[in-house]
Amino acid sequence: MYKFSTIGLIVKKNDISVSETLNDVHTKLSATGLPVLMEHSTRGLIGGISTVNIEEICRSCDLAIVIGGDGTLLGAVRQLVDHDIPIIGVNRGRLGFLVDVSPDRELGALDAILAGEYTEEYRFLLNCEVIRDGSSVYQANAFNDTVIHSRTLDMLGFDTFIDGEFVHRQRADGFIVSTPSGSTAYALSSGGPIIHPSMEAIVLLPICPHTLSSRPIVISSHSTVDIKVHEEDACNAQVVNDGQDALDLKVGDTVRITRKPKPARLIHPPHYDYYEILRVKLKWG
Repeated sequence: MYKFSTIGLIVKKNDISVSETLNDVHTKLSATGLPVLMEHSTRGLIGGISTVNIEEICRSCDLAIVIGGDGTLLGAVRQLVDHDIPIIGVNRGRLGFLVDVSPDRELGALDAILAGEYTEEYRFLLNCEVIRDGSSVYQANAFNDTVIHSRTLDMLGFDTFIDGEFVHRQRADGFIVSTPSGSTAYALSSGGPIIHPSMEAIVLLPICPHTLSSRPIVISSHSTVDIKVHEEDACNAQVVNDGQDALDLKVGDTVRITRKPKPARLIHPPHYDYYEILRVKLKWG
């Protein structure tokens, strides 16, 4: 007996390097007799198989397998999270903190996962909203981080508020608001702390701040963060979610970041060990 009834396959778009792993996964799944739906990103990578759009994956599947790097997983999470579909990440990228199933060593774990032997994690996302003239003009989700940065490589001045209380005014190359999942991404390379995925916390940190006294702040994930770019810098500013979804800001805009109520569901092999991933990826020895 299998835990899941219909499997969706999603891969990194326009990347022929995932073809071999995709074929291996598809062959393994086909042997189970379970229905498998191939998302359009797989088109041309397996001959003679029709593909479907992401909406059909959301409607019909109760498990998604994503083959690629962390960026591929980030995009899939944002598309699937509202449909409560658990996700397995198979790593065909480089560093891969989120896609933790190795195609060389751990594809055999798919049999155990399909049979219900796995570790499941619920990880929260951020909801980013841009408020302009009293109205919401943009909304997007971020699994890793929301980043405000300059489009012209100039420094930005901005004010930060947490739950309506003024925190600081500073100048920097940008500002990162990160989930625990994103604490090993852009936030880590900017000097932020590693936050365990189980923590109900958000990290706020400037990018290359103008003053050495600027430091990361860790706050409750249930807080509301408002960021207002100074008027003279606003036309050069952009807000980006997960490095994939962006909006140019205008004078007077407020970027409001809150916790998304519905979490993502990540499935790991039975032997999943977060600290082992850190040791391997960060070469801790």
